Amino acid sequence: MQLCRQVAKALQTALGDCRDEVLSGLVVTAVTPAPHAGRLQVLVAAAPSAAERDAAIVQQHLHRAAGLLRAEVAAAIHRRKTPELVFALAATSPPH
Repeated sequence: MQLCRQVAKALQTALGDCRDEVLSGLVVTAVTPAPHAGRLQVLVAAAPSAAERDAAIVQQHLHRAAGLLRAEVAAAIHRRKTPELVFALAATSPPH
């Protein structure tokens, strides 16, 4: 779980510093082993100001930036192998 916390912190910093407005509008809500520490699922949600973004567009931007985000994680953690990152979008409640 310590690794998950380190990865979450590194990713949140990387996303916040990102020049891509879609990615900079994301918040890391959870990082969990999927199914082990060699592969981590990263759950992200849109910040309230960017909540109306299409999920497909967010996934596309995450896919394009996956290598950069993994490199940021590698620089932040102290492991021989950097875990594979699998991104998922947190479900948002429909507008009332």
